[in-house]
Amino acid sequence: MSESTLVSVVIPAYNAGAFLGEAIESALQQEHRPIEVIVVDDGSSDHTAEVARAFGPTVTLHCQPHAGAGAARNRGVAESHGELLAFLDADDVWTAGKLRHQMAVLSSDPALDIVLGHAVEFRDGKERGMVENPPVAGALPSAALIRMSSFHRVGWLRTDLRVGEFIDWLARAREIGLKTAVARETVLLRRIHETNTGIRERQSRADYAKVVRAALERRRAASSEEPR
Repeated sequence: MSESTLVSVVIPAYNAGAFLGEAIESALQQEHRPIEVIVVDDGSSDHTAEVARAFGPTVTLHCQPHAGAGAARNRGVAESHGELLAFLDADDVWTAGKLRHQMAVLSSDPALDIVLGHAVEFRDGKERGMVENPPVAGALPSAALIRMSSFHRVGWLRTDLRVGEFIDWLARAREIGLKTAVARETVLLRRIHETNTGIRERQSRADYAKVVRAALERRRAASSEEPR
């Protein structure tokens, strides 16, 4: 993995004006260069787009009608040019060594497709060092670094889910044999607040059941196709 490897950072944002600036800054302050930062404003009604524009040419902004996180992530990927892909939710914050640590893991094994990392949660309004729990390894989009070619082997994220679209994508990735590792470092600070997607989309939590059902159906279909 070369030091000149371009990493595409895709930030889906919906009414995230209060937090987006800090997310963008955590991407731009990464120890690894080069990166491109792509913000997809998913039909926000607040000042999300203005926050992104304030960063000038260092950030590329795309605006679209509100279609959900899956569609926003897909749009960002479609506009990307990097060899590696990293999602960053607009209310999350990366640690400064996030990309460097995960690229080192990728470089150690050319067969790796995805590197996850550890995350800590913090409640909005508290000191950044006052985390609510110890670091845990999580299958969170903001904690992943993905080879772009591997992402396209799996295919686009589902756009019919309001929540759980990355869990579904990761399940599909594992089903087709993509190789995943977990960096030992903390790469993500995950903000907990009243407008988190999981809280805002309470009525859509049945989507998690859809993800599980879809995975079970794929397994049954694969089993039925195996020679007996």
